[in-house]
Amino acid sequence: MRNRKIQIPSPFCFSTNLIVQVSDINYGGHVGNDRYLLFAQETRMRFLESIGCSEMHFGPYGLVLTEAHVEYFHELFRGNAIKISMAVGHPSRASFDCFYAIKTVKNETEIESAVIKTSMVCFDYKMRKVRSIPDDLKEILEDCANGKSRLPVPNVP
Repeated sequence: MRNRKIQIPSPFCFSTNLIVQVSDINYGGHVGNDRYLLFAQETRMRFLESIGCSEMHFGPYGLVLTEAHVEYFHELFRGNAIKISMAVGHPSRASFDCFYAIKTVKNETEIESAVIKTSMVCFDYKMRKVRSIPDDLKEILEDCANGKSRLPVPNVP
């Protein structure tokens, strides 16, 4: 097995479930590489909703994705039930990283399909400027990075 380049630095603080849809499948008959970023976005949006935010309403600002990396390990197919777990890296003044592990079960064995890292920046869409993460949200992100999640694990298909 090859070495992983994306190392998840903190405990998972959020998890959600999805079912692979026919629209996720590419010409090769498995999930297309672009869909993995959509799975990550859906997970991030559910996480943000659980803390009362969204990508457009992160306190008084929004969030911008500035970087994304995906490592693929195992194919996914239509109908696969997947669990996506998310961890948050320690936030800086204006940014934080999200880490995702996408897993499915095959023959009663959990298989890791991919790991993803996205970098998010707090952004003022009106002024078109990077802003500091609001203190209350930074505290929540720091709690997640330290494994002190206050969040439920939703089971949304």
